[in-house]
Amino acid sequence: MKAIKAPKVKLTLSLRKSAVEKAQEYADKHHTSLSTMVDEYLDQFQETTSDGKRKAEIINSLFGLLKDSPMSNMTDREIKDMMMKDKYGL
Repeated sequence: MKAIKAPKVKLTLSLRKSAVEKAQEYADKHHTSLSTMVDEYLDQFQETTSDGKRKAEIINSLFGLLKDSPMSNMTDREIKDMMMKDKYGL
């Protein structure tokens, strides 16, 4: 029996180069692609138990993700300004 594939859409993300490089190394070691990794990760948001616990676990795992990041002490406006400078060379 042939599996039915869902249609794909293109997604553009802005990520740190070092994060992408590390993720690519991980993907290569596990014989997969970054697209597959992101697709599987995002699918987890739909997988819930009857009480919605799974979804909450994933969301909670994201909290504090950047707490040791250099951007942890920056405001949203400062981060946005920095990203605009990087993107447009302002």
